[in-house]
Amino acid sequence: MENVEFRVSPDGKVFFREKGEEEKRLTRFNKALCVEILGMISERFPGAWARLRLMYKPTSKSHAEQDKAAFKIVERFIRCNFGEHDLLTPDIENQILHFEEVRCPLRGICPDENIICKPQSLIKLSPAEKEVVKYYLWGETFNEIAQRLGKSPSTVKVQLHNIKKKTGAKNCREIIKVMRIHNL
Repeated sequence: MENVEFRVSPDGKVFFREKGEEEKRLTRFNKALCVEILGMISERFPGAWARLRLMYKPTSKSHAEQDKAAFKIVERFIRCNFGEHDLLTPDIENQILHFEEVRCPLRGICPDENIICKPQSLIKLSPAEKEVVKYYLWGETFNEIAQRLGKSPSTVKVQLHNIKKKTGAKNCREIIKVMRIHNL
C-alpha cells in the first residue's frame, strides 16, 4: 500500500482512492487493504486495537463473522482518523499514517478520544525528548536545536541517542522514519 486517501460520506460510508486509481467504496471484500490496516493498528496502537476488538467482537467463530468484525474495526479507525477528504497528503503514504483532525460531534467528550481517534503510540518519550525530536523532524541540526532550546549540542546528541534507543532506529536519520510511522 503506497498511497491511500480516505473520505467519509455524509451518511457514514467510507471511500478510498489508491494512487492512480478510481475512488472505491471500502467493503469487507477489500481484504488486502483491511488486513494491512489491521496490522498497523495492532502493531502500532495497542490501546486502540484492544478497545476496537472489544467493541466489535465477532458473534461467532465463523470466518464470515471474523471478517465482518475485522472490517468494522478498520472502518471505525478510518472514520475517526482519516475521514476528511483532502488532497494535501495521502492518509497512508508508504506505511506512514497522516492522521487528520476529523470533525466529530463528540470531540472533547468521547470516551474513545486519544484511544481510537488520535491514538497513542507505544513509544514513550520524555517532554524534553519530544521537544528535541520535533525540531529534528523539522530538519534542524544538533547545533540549531541546542541554540533554540538553550542546551549544549552534546546534550541534544545524548537525547537523540536516547530517542534512537527507544524507537529502535538504527541511526539518527532513521528516527525521522520511525517517528512518522508511529505518528509521533
